[in-house]
Amino acid sequence: MAGPHPRVERAVIDGRPVWIKHYGSDARGARLRMLDWAARRLGVAALRPPPHHLADEALEVERARLGALAALGVRVPEVVGEGRGFLVLSDLGDTLSSRLRTGTHDGGAGLVARAAAAVADVHARGGYLGQPLARNLAVDAADRIGFLDFEEDPREVMSLRDAQVRDWLLFASGTVRYLPEGALAGGVAATLGEEDAAVRDGVRESVARLSFLGAATRRLGARARGLGGAVAALGLALAGAPGGMLAALLLVDLLHDGDIEALQLLFGLFS
Repeated sequence: MAGPHPRVERAVIDGRPVWIKHYGSDARGARLRMLDWAARRLGVAALRPPPHHLADEALEVERARLGALAALGVRVPEVVGEGRGFLVLSDLGDTLSSRLRTGTHDGGAGLVARAAAAVADVHARGGYLGQPLARNLAVDAADRIGFLDFEEDPREVMSLRDAQVRDWLLFASGTVRYLPEGALAGGVAATLGEEDAAVRDGVRESVARLSFLGAATRRLGARARGLGGAVAALGLALAGAPGGMLAALLLVDLLHDGDIEALQLLFGLFS
């Protein structure tokens, strides 16, 4: 892969599939400062971008995060080898995105519900993920859910509660493109209803602050419309939870020119 993402390649070692992840040296300081401004402008702390570490620093962040999550009992890749600027990681199965692309809407909703339950289980163990987009979740032959991609750490710029809120926002934005908003809402509703009240309230507040996205994103392209759909789906999922009507009362549905600029920058988080 080129660009801001680390390069990942599949290999087979001793008959075992593995992934070799190379950590690059690109710098995104100016872009991250703009994204941070956008999140602050919109009042959604959970969407502040964490620092993008370079090369060996990114490798060490990923190693530490994998170790911390594994210690909590979360299904993440095992580090099975390493070298200068790369880690060799165990294979956890197909990505959720690839499974959803080849499945039906009904089957997809069930798989998304299992993935949502796995996200909530991480939170219940006191953990957080960071980028639980569909491409960063893995599904094995037994439909067990695993998690990938940890070279950035949201806790460097936000609280645990906001990091867990962020997980829900990114999870929804990464899955809504594969199934209708109503199906996504149905897939996460029960799990969100059982989340810690502080996290659930944080998701609700974020949804309220982003409630204008449905109308606003019609002018900003497919990825932007996906984020609007994700917010709508989370709103539907929260509607039956305690305090569900609060989201409708928190903010008026107004959009200013500054919000448009902030949104255009913020979509970089979901690419």
